[in-house]
Amino acid sequence: MDTTFPPRPIPLRQPFVWRHLDAAMIRLQAWGRRVHAWREQRADYHRSAQAEWDLSRLSVRTLQDIGAPEGLIGQRRWQDEHEAMRQTYWLNPRC
Repeated sequence: MDTTFPPRPIPLRQPFVWRHLDAAMIRLQAWGRRVHAWREQRADYHRSAQAEWDLSRLSVRTLQDIGAPEGLIGQRRWQDEHEAMRQTYWLNPRC
């Protein structure tokens, strides 16, 4: 138990203004906690999306070196083949 700060007093007899100010502060603190939690979730989502994007930019050889699952390596090979096909068609559309 930390005795550095005494516990918050129970507001038995506070003036009308103080009671409403306390209630407003409690609501604002709850809202602040919600916003903080939402921002943490959003940051987690952005970090995972960035990691997935970075992983998609790795070559097949690098993925094999780091021990990525075969499904991810196959997906990357498929993407490379289609990208090469698209580049070929773009350079020579008569094919």
